Amino acid sequence: MKLCDYGCDQEAKYQFKNGKWCCSKNHAGCLFIITKISKSNKGKNTGPRSEEIKRKISNSLKGRKTGPPSKETRKKQRISMKGKNTQSPSKETRKKQSISMKGKNTGPRPKEVGKKISEALKNKPFSEERKLTLKNNLEDYKEKYPFLFVVEELREIKNKEIQGRCKNHNSENSKEKGGWFTLTKTQLQERIRQLYNINGNGGAYFYCSQHCKDTCILHGLRSDPFKSNNLLPYTYVEYQTFRTFILERDNHICQFCGEPATDVHHERPQKLEPFSALDPDFAWSCCEKCHYEKGHKDECSTGNLAKIVCSVESQKFLNQTLEDI
Repeated sequence: MKLCDYGCDQEAKYQFKNGKWCCSKNHAGCLFIITKISKSNKGKNTGPRSEEIKRKISNSLKGRKTGPPSKETRKKQRISMKGKNTQSPSKETRKKQSISMKGKNTGPRPKEVGKKISEALKNKPFSEERKLTLKNNLEDYKEKYPFLFVVEELREIKNKEIQGRCKNHNSENSKEKGGWFTLTKTQLQERIRQLYNINGNGGAYFYCSQHCKDTCILHGLRSDPFKSNNLLPYTYVEYQTFRTFILERDNHICQFCGEPATDVHHERPQKLEPFSALDPDFAWSCCEKCHYEKGHKDECSTGNLAKIVCSVESQKFLNQTLEDI
């Protein structure tokens, strides 16, 4: 006896085009699929529309033509479509198309062709069509974004084009070599967004070409290479002493589930309050599973805590810089 391939363990009677067997003519009639859909729709409103929703829809559609097109519109459509071939191409046209496309490569680009194109575009500057032309003067931007002009050197030339310096120090358009290049609209907007947005990383530097962008050390960095990592108010040995003290105090038992403890959880997150990291009143032992589920999940996850720290520090720096201006 052949069983249903969809998991209901009933006798299969019908075979589909994909080769699977099912107990029903349609896979939606299988009991396993029905229970699966009902579980996924739990808590969702799948019933008929209420009268209030119907009224709102009818009010929003008032004055609009929702019926079929009138005779006049149909006539206009027929006149506009006269002489146009709206049917599928005939066998003769298909043969002609196949003959004309013989020997042509219509598939995806091979890697060698992509490398040649990237090498050819390396030293070419960005397209002149993307040059930035502002509706307002540069002075208006200075009033709106004063911090941008503290970080970057910008100037305005004829036709309201804005020029800046290339971040790559080896470029002829860099500050080190006294060069300038015309910025694109997206370059300036993205730089402003990264500097002024709370979730920005301060990146999106100005580059005059793709080659300068690819060869710059600062492009794509996730952190400051000159930032010191030894900024914690305690040493590694002090933290290990604190950790062993907490585990011995709790007899190596998880304070959540009672299983053997391997980790030490901080009630006050270390990223937000590093000076309370060695305080035994705000720490207890726990197992690895409870440490993640009840300590570092959702709001207290590492990513969310890092975002809070980054946004607070960037906001402090921005406020201090604006005060200095």
